[in-house]
Amino acid sequence: MPSTDQRSADSLSDAQVAATGAALAAAFERIHRERMAGLPILHPALEVAVVGGRAWRGHWLGVLVTPWCMNLVLIPAAGSALAQDPHGTKRLLDFPAGRFELVASPVDDLGTIATCSLFSPMQAFADQATAEATAAAVITSLFEPDPDAAASGAPDADGALAAGPPEPPSGPGVSRRDLLRGGFRPR
Repeated sequence: MPSTDQRSADSLSDAQVAATGAALAAAFERIHRERMAGLPILHPALEVAVVGGRAWRGHWLGVLVTPWCMNLVLIPAAGSALAQDPHGTKRLLDFPAGRFELVASPVDDLGTIATCSLFSPMQAFADQATAEATAAAVITSLFEPDPDAAASGAPDADGALAAGPPEPPSGPGVSRRDLLRGGFRPR
């Protein structure tokens, strides 16, 4: 019999996952055109993309890449408590890699989404391929247990990414923990 998490994950079909990712990309392409056009924070070599979209506990989860930021994004299932969160509500969510803080905000045509900032601004990325590869590594690493937390026997519950603007990974020696915490500086 599938676990509760597996049954919840199965509640979104592949078509629904793809459609939700496309709707997120379209909403942020519109924001890019209408609200962000001409701002100096934009990285001219980057465009809006959604990477690694998947069902997670009945919600949609993926990484949003834009010319101004990269965020982990959760689009709550309709009727869930997360979907009712007012703007600015902070929630700690547990993933295999640790606990992360996501903040609710409204997005036209999508309703409430919850985001965890990974990068902003995006000038550290050379190109779209590098940004998308980093986004893919983030979503993959999010579902791999944190070996440091497992070794200590205590959950990693700080829920925050590293302070300050992180640098993209630049070679061997970047751990999953560093990737998800934004700690890309050489050790």
